[in-house]
Amino acid sequence: MRQLIKPVIAAGVIGTFLTCGSMAQELDLTKKETYDQIMGWANEPLDTSAFKKDGDLRIGVAAGYLSNAWINFTAQSIKYEASLHPEIKEIKVTDAAFNPSKQAADIDDLLTSGVDAILFWPVDEKAILPVLKKAHDQGVATINIGYNFMRDPSVTSNAYVNQWSYTEQVVDEFIKSLDGKGKVFAMLPIAGSSAAVVQLAVLQDALKSHPDIELISTEYGDWDRAKAKQLTENLLQRFPQIDGAFSPAGQMSMGIYEAFDESGRLEELTLSPGDDYNGWTKLVAKEGKWGSVTSGLEVGREAVKQAVKILTGQPTTTAVVVPTRYLDPAEAAKLNEADRPDDWFKTDLPAEFLPQ
Repeated sequence: MRQLIKPVIAAGVIGTFLTCGSMAQELDLTKKETYDQIMGWANEPLDTSAFKKDGDLRIGVAAGYLSNAWINFTAQSIKYEASLHPEIKEIKVTDAAFNPSKQAADIDDLLTSGVDAILFWPVDEKAILPVLKKAHDQGVATINIGYNFMRDPSVTSNAYVNQWSYTEQVVDEFIKSLDGKGKVFAMLPIAGSSAAVVQLAVLQDALKSHPDIELISTEYGDWDRAKAKQLTENLLQRFPQIDGAFSPAGQMSMGIYEAFDESGRLEELTLSPGDDYNGWTKLVAKEGKWGSVTSGLEVGREAVKQAVKILTGQPTTTAVVVPTRYLDPAEAAKLNEADRPDDWFKTDLPAEFLPQ
């Protein structure tokens, strides 16, 4: 999972999906029922009449940040999809560099420039709600991109990955590969992030039905290969037996693998499927096991398609949910691009749209 998330409150237990203007409805991200409720919201029909435009379309992209490979591929996918729609005459991209105040200012600048829709991934959802409301009041469509669903009158639509079902796919395959037993640890993203909260909740929920699998430690590797390696080295010193590691993020899984390899304990390691990160798919191709779960990189293109539907008055729903799926080792190995760096994703983007 990439950093297309927001921190959650109440020590990582409660996530906020904003509703009813300034009134916040707190939803428990540790419950599958929450995501079922969100899916119901996502399927609601969307009235596009207030946003319909005649003539050329102009799209703004308010990026909360452009600092890792997955995000850069998302941004380039947006540009590519926009190029396929002759009605889109202009696309403007801003980078807030993780600064919520700058992102709010960027959105304001995009409004001043006369865009018809604003696509965004937030640094802080609450911080940008006032300027999103301003956009909404001006008849500018706003589309949230990521792993979180935003429900607020100021947010027109969403293009997102269902974080719960994504993690379930990883957990299910991990448990199968363990034959339902063993001592395992979890390597999660940033502590307190929705990704970390959901991944741990799904794993713990599944382990209730598998009492012979023991979760011996929970670590937070911050999507960082070197940190995941260091944390794993510490665990290898503490525990004489470790049978598996749960880590949906391919780059952290690689750090785990390196630590086991250098300690001479690689034979005891079972890893969960990683994502479609190129370094991970190289490892899957080499080892012939574990597989991948696709990361939903299509959210960028789907957001553009949704913007076009909204701005041309076509029928659509409140959100586009981008599916993910498990790829067995043979399928996952086909994603490997040996001549590309680890920090890469296999894509059908034309050469001129590939990240530089």
